[in-house]
Amino acid sequence: MAFSYHLRLFVKARWMAILMSLAGVLVSQYIFELCFAYKWLYVTIGAMAAYNLGFWRVLRGVDFHESQLCETDECQEGWRLGRVIAWLQILFDLIALFSLLHFTGGLENPFVIFFMLHMVMATILLEPIGTVLVALIITAFVFALGFAEQFEILEHYHQHKIYGDFEPLTHWLFVLGIPSIIFVMNLCLTALTFFMMRAINQRRDTIIVLSKELEENNRKLVLLDNRRKQTMAVVSHDMKSPIDAVSSYLIMMQEGYLGDFTEKQIEIIKKSHSRLKRLREFISDVLDWQTIERGEVQQQMGPTQLIDVLKDAFNEYVDVAIQKNVQLSFSAQGEFPMVVADGRRLFQVFDNLISNAVKYTLSGGTVDVTAELKGSNVLVQVTDSGIGMDEEELSHLFEDFYRSPKVKKKFDGTGLGLAVVERIVRAHHGLVWAESTPNEGTSFFVSIPVGRMSQPPRG
Repeated sequence: MAFSYHLRLFVKARWMAILMSLAGVLVSQYIFELCFAYKWLYVTIGAMAAYNLGFWRVLRGVDFHESQLCETDECQEGWRLGRVIAWLQILFDLIALFSLLHFTGGLENPFVIFFMLHMVMATILLEPIGTVLVALIITAFVFALGFAEQFEILEHYHQHKIYGDFEPLTHWLFVLGIPSIIFVMNLCLTALTFFMMRAINQRRDTIIVLSKELEENNRKLVLLDNRRKQTMAVVSHDMKSPIDAVSSYLIMMQEGYLGDFTEKQIEIIKKSHSRLKRLREFISDVLDWQTIERGEVQQQMGPTQLIDVLKDAFNEYVDVAIQKNVQLSFSAQGEFPMVVADGRRLFQVFDNLISNAVKYTLSGGTVDVTAELKGSNVLVQVTDSGIGMDEEELSHLFEDFYRSPKVKKKFDGTGLGLAVVERIVRAHHGLVWAESTPNEGTSFFVSIPVGRMSQPPRG
């Protein structure tokens, strides 16, 4: 836990200690009618409340560094300030406890053992050497309490109702014994704390160093990834023009504008053009992926009739489906409200899903496109009777560049289409998911919320 958390925790615990001390004094004064210096007890409790309030005000909204192993001046200053506040809390508490014990019987008060609680506090808040110093200070306070009252430097408040005429301070065994017991306990606890905290601090410092190294490595990886994306975007964009030019030449050759070619030559030209077409599709997918990664999809939002966009995408594949002998159907019932969306990007989503459904459906199969209003969302479903997917394939479906092994063997693709779809839908505050059964077909679902007309999303 954070160092500042423990500082605040002890401030809260001190409020409880103040209330308990006040309650104890009131019970002693008005119920048991013990003879103590109540005026000074109330002054001490008031002083505790005052300095605890001061600590509470200082610690509000402040976080201190966990370790001295930091490089910046601000970090070093924060570390030192935290330790100063920790020391002040401990010293003020020891003085207050000394005062409370003195005015309630000194070493005769069994609550003298409360000095040990500050060893726990020091163990948590201070370094091992600081814990040793606190142990010595506690021992000195306990000895001083006994000797000062024994030699009448301080007045001894003997409680006759409890001890009668028996005066423990007249016995040196008591005066030396109680502080000695506390000293031995401090010594043992300090030794144990020292070795434990040294190991803990070493591990903590190691974790801090490793965390800094990990943060630096992560920064470098992010920088490299950004450069990679920029390079891909530039290269992809610069490749489009020569590919379009070569495709134009191939079309001219195929159409006979550059002279006659043999059937074998025409076949090679057609294959070359097909390969270039797939390459251009890949480049388009990469550019779309880069654009969406930068969040630019949200810069062109506006009122959009989603059903019209879906119909346009559907109509693009009517002829393709007929050529493949795939039955393609569309159904949308009821009136649909406008949504805040990028119509061009939503077209890209539906185009991709319908295209894949037709592509992966064999001759004689079916592809059904439906839309309905589900509460505050428009739900679009594209269902095919194609090759289907298993659970493993579904779990990776929207990952960048992922293509299942059985799809790679039979169908072309980049593995970016569905990744782009997922990002576009997410940018529209929507959800996309799939359900599938191997060899039976797949259903894709796209849910786009309505009612966002007053607050379109911003990029």
